[in-house]
Amino acid sequence: MLISDIDNTLIGDSEGLKKLMDMLERASDYTGFGVATGRSLELTMDVLKEWHIPIPDLLITSVGTEIYYGPEIKKDEQWERYIDFRWKPETIREALRYIPGLILQPPEGQRKYKISYIVDIDRAPDIEEIKAHLRKLNLSVNVVFSHQEFLDILPIRASKGKAIRYISGRWNIPINRILVAGDSGNDEEMLLLDGVLGVVVGNHSPEIERLRGKNNIYFAKAWYAKGIIEAI
Repeated sequence: MLISDIDNTLIGDSEGLKKLMDMLERASDYTGFGVATGRSLELTMDVLKEWHIPIPDLLITSVGTEIYYGPEIKKDEQWERYIDFRWKPETIREALRYIPGLILQPPEGQRKYKISYIVDIDRAPDIEEIKAHLRKLNLSVNVVFSHQEFLDILPIRASKGKAIRYISGRWNIPINRILVAGDSGNDEEMLLLDGVLGVVVGNHSPEIERLRGKNNIYFAKAWYAKGIIEAI
């Protein structure tokens, strides 16, 4: 099964995307296709339509806090109940209200299980300091920083990687039969998932360079979908 990030990984090169979609279509009898994205479901559907991408078998959206199954786009309510553990969104917002350099994203960037900020890196404290601040307040959360400007606060049980592990068990797909593709910090956990095969596309963000040399992670030279094809 292929599970790919969307922005700057799956999309960005129309020619490469068409080649990849053709490959997946030819292998559809024995290969599943999923996306794992920071986008909401609504924005995910918009971009799939814009780039003429068929509805995937699996849609992991909002940085792993929501799971849907295609083609009917059926939501996994069991996953939502699972990640609700110790989730205190109002307390988290209050804890970060006066941190310099953190700007709460507009309402369309927020989800029930995702609190999202834009980070002014010249003013904001180091991400590790933000994590330590939340730990001191006994807030069990997953902190995801990507593209040197986006900060997502998620439930401790939620992430792209945790969602993929859940799907592996639910669909009885061995984890070493899953290839994940990404380009940025919010893909890091799924790329580091024990046993999974990973590809980082050639146009990746600087923060993910630290994964170079890790077992089972291939750094492609080609950009966007062509990087995924190179890895395959």
